[in-house]
Amino acid sequence: MSKKNFDKMMTYLDGQMKRLPNLASKYMGLTMPFPQSTTLRNRVMETIESLIQYDTDVCIAAHFNKDEAGEIEYKEIIFLGNDYRHLMKIIDFMKGQEINLSIKNTCILYREFTADLNVQLKGNHSTITSLNDLFARVEIHMDTMEVGMGYEYENKQGKTDIIHYCCYKDDDEGKELGYQLYIKSLDYYAKKLLADGFILGYPAVDSKIKIMDASCTMCFYRDYYYITGAHISLKRAMEQAHWRLCEPWMEISMTCKKPYFEGNALFREVDSLYILEEKEDCRISFRSRLSAVIDVLEEFYNNDKDISDFHMKMNSYVPIEEDTRLADKFKVIYDVHEWKDE
Repeated sequence: MSKKNFDKMMTYLDGQMKRLPNLASKYMGLTMPFPQSTTLRNRVMETIESLIQYDTDVCIAAHFNKDEAGEIEYKEIIFLGNDYRHLMKIIDFMKGQEINLSIKNTCILYREFTADLNVQLKGNHSTITSLNDLFARVEIHMDTMEVGMGYEYENKQGKTDIIHYCCYKDDDEGKELGYQLYIKSLDYYAKKLLADGFILGYPAVDSKIKIMDASCTMCFYRDYYYITGAHISLKRAMEQAHWRLCEPWMEISMTCKKPYFEGNALFREVDSLYILEEKEDCRISFRSRLSAVIDVLEEFYNNDKDISDFHMKMNSYVPIEEDTRLADKFKVIYDVHEWKDE
């Protein structure tokens, strides 16, 4: 492998890594219909680019349908934020750019979760062409992290003999460059699979991939095949996991007027309701699925007459209930200019 090609590929992977979104603690999004006209779509893209410069914590995504032929039809643009107040900040900015978003059009960012915790998965990839014979394999260990940690990658692979050549013995420098490129590719694609989502298209945030063992065997060294082998072998390993969809489980506390508390049916349906003090004002705390309270969040935050000291934070994730209404697949958009080609 030439040092020139190596530097080019490493620069490419570094650039792609920087585009991965920060999905830690993002669980709510504002939605707007995907612009059908080219003029409006271009204006929305320019505004989104300005928003990203103004608010580096926002994450842009989309809901889409995908037919059997693999054609994607975008339905909605999603502006993902950390909480209700962050969404209001996004609304205010977009309003100043003459694009109106509504807090009433709020969606939940569901996530993928492997039901088999601490599962070890294996994936292989082989390709035979006129230029090269390739066989790549990887063993990964899926694990979970604390809520809000995003996603993480760890390589526990020993460096010994990770790169093999069947017909051509590369020099030590070439083998070292191949090792670095293959490991960098594993690093990037592991994080990309977690951030993009997998089987269902929802991100597997708060998850960790540990590379336990990996190898790449070729007849001739080709930098492109290191990247391809890492990508597809990882993907095939993750296909073996037993995925399920989960939604955020929220911890909520507030102080509210006693008549408001007694007359609100919601409080009789939530989980683990604690009444800390019951006088003229009631101090309460409870846990709830985000889907159960999302329609009343605006009232909770803006009802100064009956509610004060409202606080909400994400505690964990729980499998969705059968009657939960889900939107279409989720996709992170790294470059909004890609929409021009859709």
